[in-house]
Amino acid sequence: MIIYGHRGARGEAPENTIAGARHAVERGVRHLEIDLRLSADQQLVVVHDGTLKRTTGVTGKVVGHSARVLAGLDARADGPPWPNKRGTGIPTLTALYRALPEIRHWQLELKSLGKRNNPALAAATAAWIRQHRPRAVVTSSEPGLLQAVKAALPRQAVGYVSTTNMPEDTLEACGADYLIAHWETLESRAQVRRLQRRGIHVSVWTVNDASVIQHLYKLGVDSVITDYPSMALPLAAALAR
Repeated sequence: MIIYGHRGARGEAPENTIAGARHAVERGVRHLEIDLRLSADQQLVVVHDGTLKRTTGVTGKVVGHSARVLAGLDARADGPPWPNKRGTGIPTLTALYRALPEIRHWQLELKSLGKRNNPALAAATAAWIRQHRPRAVVTSSEPGLLQAVKAALPRQAVGYVSTTNMPEDTLEACGADYLIAHWETLESRAQVRRLQRRGIHVSVWTVNDASVIQHLYKLGVDSVITDYPSMALPLAAALAR
């Protein structure tokens, strides 16, 4: 069972930052889940919320600032105590990618920007993938974004982020290769196996309880996404023995 660090290691370090992701890597993470939006200058930036207040304390929207300004902010406002500001701005995807050569696979979650701006987000993502060729799956809870990425890059793996226990129709409509399922929606080993027989990788979010990880291991899921990789990595290794 693969362990993905959620937004780096959200429970242990500043989320979606270079500092937080380096913390995850130093503790053994080799699979990373992050969130993507567009800055005012149409750069892919790594941030979950559409507004800046929760993580930086600054009023305003992500899309209202350039990538350079976002990188100069301090995104430690809503996380565990962290000793210094270095590497805690909102990075571009390119900056984060270059800072983490150890990462073997990425989950790149596109946050919906609305019908007007989603085409630009999908296009920017496809262009970035063409340039950098990462080992990655593009994920989203917005089927239209996945369809747009798949149309631009037919061989690119995409994954549907789901909160329902019967997402098969949406998976088919998106051409999804991954199901990113909320942990409470998986009901049985038979359900997991049915998806896997269709070639779907079953990844589960956000799993922060050791007993839930053990349960999901018994169900046979392919991967889990966690805020606490320092807990989850040794547990997964022990379960596999």
